[in-house]
Amino acid sequence: MKSIYFDVNVAKILATKALSGIFPFVYYSPISPVRYGDIPERDLPGSRWVRVKNILTGICGADISMFYVKASPKISIAALPGVPRAYMGHEVIGKVIETGDEVRGLKVGDRVTLQKYLPCCSMKDITPPCIHCREGNYTLCENFSEGTMPENLGAGFGDHFIAHQSQLVRVPDAIPDDSAVLIEPAAVSLHSVLKRPPRNKEKVLVIGAGTIGLNVIQFAKVINPRCTLYLLERIAFKQELGLKLGADHLIEGDPYESISQLTGGKLYRAPLGNNNILGGFDLIYDCVGYSKTINDALRWLKAKGTYVMIGNQLEPVCFDQTPLWQQELTMMGINAHGCEEYKGKRISSFDLAIDMIKKKKVNLKDFVTHRFSLKEYKKAFALVKDKSEKVIKAVFEIG
Repeated sequence: MKSIYFDVNVAKILATKALSGIFPFVYYSPISPVRYGDIPERDLPGSRWVRVKNILTGICGADISMFYVKASPKISIAALPGVPRAYMGHEVIGKVIETGDEVRGLKVGDRVTLQKYLPCCSMKDITPPCIHCREGNYTLCENFSEGTMPENLGAGFGDHFIAHQSQLVRVPDAIPDDSAVLIEPAAVSLHSVLKRPPRNKEKVLVIGAGTIGLNVIQFAKVINPRCTLYLLERIAFKQELGLKLGADHLIEGDPYESISQLTGGKLYRAPLGNNNILGGFDLIYDCVGYSKTINDALRWLKAKGTYVMIGNQLEPVCFDQTPLWQQELTMMGINAHGCEEYKGKRISSFDLAIDMIKKKKVNLKDFVTHRFSLKEYKKAFALVKDKSEKVIKAVFEIG
């Protein structure tokens, strides 16, 4: 079958990084570790495994980082033993076309989305599972690099893929494909908001209005409509959509000046652009995670405020740590999705996101702005990276 995959080949990775500064087309050349081609078909590796035919698959920030070889060998994850080949694409809506004899809760013809895409106890049949997997927080699995996984399983950027039944969630018929392909990023946004929900009358800033940021805006307003939401986004059409989906104010012009005026914080300017605000936001959701956004966000929080890192970079970042201790701030990291506490009950991010989408508490209509066939992958990645058009979510049409 056809698939896009990333060969974990050190020579190719280093060559691509070295040549990218003088030969940008290297990302689309045979030198790149990203390949598009045939991989061998294989039988289901066990009785609890499922074969899924892809319909739509979204391109996300992690896919862009992998395609453009952004990951640094200095990040902590690089120390964990991995696999020689990583299949790309985890924002998926597909249809079950084959099931093992012991599969329960799924049948041929069901539409499904991929919930667990990183190795964890359930898909490795590790018993007993680690404490985090027992609690439903599979992204924090302590057995990430333990045990074995079958090879040649594929993922969303291919004709079909093979998954353990525990990785999949059935999608209700009421949710159309264009919304179903966005369930995974919606679950990320919902998890982020529920990790630190906005409180009554709090001033809350969302940095970045891509798919994640726009859904953070929506879910924040669902969880607590009595907060005031501010949006920092430089692209005009995303600003407009952010306001439409629930943001109350835009940060415009000089952000330090604008934030000082909107929040009532005291702005202090110093040489070398060393600006600072005392008394800013109660809570900031950073859906970008660059060195600059981290550095500035910590200076825009009021004392005892909370910074939530949703966007992230697969390379070390640099920021001024002094606001953390000087203002006694809290920094919180987000790893995709997991198990939530919501209205006194424990529920998975996926199940809760699906329920809210189904009940139209959030609006995913018109998020899919661009469509490509799988063989147009170079064009698709270039468009998403360059942001030369009005892109919210680009997808591969496969089914």
